[in-house]
Amino acid sequence: MNHIVIFGECMIELVTQSAHQLAKSFAGDTFNTAVYLKRCAPGLQVHYLTAIGSDAQSDELYHLMQQEKLGVDMVHRSANRHLGLYMVHTDNTGERSFTYWRSESAATQTLYSVDGELPDTDLFYLSGISVAILDDTQRHMLVDKLTALRQRGCKIVFDLNYRPALWKSPDHARQWADRFYAMADIALSGVDDHAQLYAHQSVSEIVTHLSRFSIEEQIIKNGASEVVVNTQSDSWSVPVEPVETVIDTTAAGDAFNAGYLAARGKGADPVSAAKYAAKVAAFVIGYPGAITPPEKALPRL
Repeated sequence: MNHIVIFGECMIELVTQSAHQLAKSFAGDTFNTAVYLKRCAPGLQVHYLTAIGSDAQSDELYHLMQQEKLGVDMVHRSANRHLGLYMVHTDNTGERSFTYWRSESAATQTLYSVDGELPDTDLFYLSGISVAILDDTQRHMLVDKLTALRQRGCKIVFDLNYRPALWKSPDHARQWADRFYAMADIALSGVDDHAQLYAHQSVSEIVTHLSRFSIEEQIIKNGASEVVVNTQSDSWSVPVEPVETVIDTTAAGDAFNAGYLAARGKGADPVSAAKYAAKVAAFVIGYPGAITPPEKALPRL
């Protein structure tokens, strides 16, 4: 797994510093994963598939992608749409709340900018948010393009990452989530997301649901309790790294996913990859914001 494409949206992130001050950066679930994946495993080729604007803010993001050494050959530029934006408020326990302005962003039209089939890659990563921001026409287009990629040997990774506000209804979200679970070779699922979308109350209920699909690796993140790793032949429970002080949990799941894929891409087995991913997530929640400062080195792989 040397060549990886990550699909989704990066937005302007505004973080409350005080009653009268905001700090600006760029983030988004799949973008966070792309950045951390490249930082964890610099030898991997990580390309980001998205659409951004042609304005100054989009230029800043484009240059940031280059600074993070992400492939930008699949970044499409829109002449009449811009970046989405969200504001974060983090409480004194590290938990966060969000306000979004993204419905008219360039990224919501990404698939209309992709001509023909997607280029061959070893692994294609997307999340429930990647799917949710698209209209149904583009969702069908994405299914067709991923089907073609799979037929050429590409592995598909799907992170449920359910956000109710992005969907017309839970039923609509479940329909599409199951469609992409059915295509996934690796599923990165969260207990909280499954509780919201499917009303699953335990890891065993999630395992039962995922057993409907031919998923080679099921990675079920259960908050601060454990990570359950299921393959088609075995199952393990991996403890979560203890964290003394939680500063900001914004990108914990995104960082975990990056650590897992980095380790698997370098040849680690699923359990070793989950242990490393837990270390990456524990490191990231010790810093404010979605992306840690580049000078702060992530745990060694």
